[in-house]
Amino acid sequence: MRTYLTAFLPYFAAVLLVNPSYGQSQSQPGFTARPSAPTPDAPASVRHSQDYDPLLDLPPLKHKTVTLIGGVVISMDEVMNRMVLQPFGTKQKLRVHFDTRTHFYLDGKEITEREVKLGQRVYLDSMLNGDRVFAKAIWIRTSAESGVGRGQIMDFDPGHKVVTVRDELSNEPVRMQLTPTTTVRKGSQQGSESDLVQGALVSIEFGAQKELRAITVLATPGTTFAFAGRVTYVDLSQKLIAIDNQSDGKKYDVSVEAIAPSVFRKVHEGQEISVSAVFDGERYSARSLDFVAAKSSQ
Repeated sequence: MRTYLTAFLPYFAAVLLVNPSYGQSQSQPGFTARPSAPTPDAPASVRHSQDYDPLLDLPPLKHKTVTLIGGVVISMDEVMNRMVLQPFGTKQKLRVHFDTRTHFYLDGKEITEREVKLGQRVYLDSMLNGDRVFAKAIWIRTSAESGVGRGQIMDFDPGHKVVTVRDELSNEPVRMQLTPTTTVRKGSQQGSESDLVQGALVSIEFGAQKELRAITVLATPGTTFAFAGRVTYVDLSQKLIAIDNQSDGKKYDVSVEAIAPSVFRKVHEGQEISVSAVFDGERYSARSLDFVAAKSSQ
């Protein structure tokens, strides 16, 4: 199964140190256990002056899309104000820049960049500043926290009430304990433990001790899905497309190996299509593909 780094920086191609082709479209959301911290735009800061001086201070950051990245610090250069991060679930290296506009947090308390050490697991609110990846905020966690995320069930032990979920950000297995108060859902309906089958995609809410507060089954192997929306990515060699699905506003990678080549060759980015696809436990495989006629303007 492809490693879904969801929305894991569409601009990676400009900044990866090892593999410039890494930043292709990804559809599945990652397991984002975001550390709790004050908002990066909070006025209180130990590193920022309240009075902006246009001659001495750096210009304010432009309002751009911010993406959460998790990874391990490989190197730190306080002189050049940059660090190298190895994102969870990949062997690639990402150069990240920071400056006096960057906020640093340790378990929710604002600190300075001197607290960042090699080998630490950190989370970044990142954005593209020119041709560089810039860290708007950096969090360091030293204690367990509650959170939410998504992943795929690798195993479920009904006797011990333990479910093993592959974290789709770090691509590592995480064992979590079901409790009598754990809520199990299947889509928008009430579910049961029998729905926790191997290969199912799930979203979860968990506590500080990895106990499950809620688990929602999003898809099980053999489930058929209908996608409709704009094509955002086409890979002819791998016979893969990405669809910006209108019904939930999310992007999905869909294999079109079963679609006739004469039909697939007509697909291009920006086109409106509808697809019927089966989730086989590893990917969404298209069974039919139809083109949606553009609405004529009045």
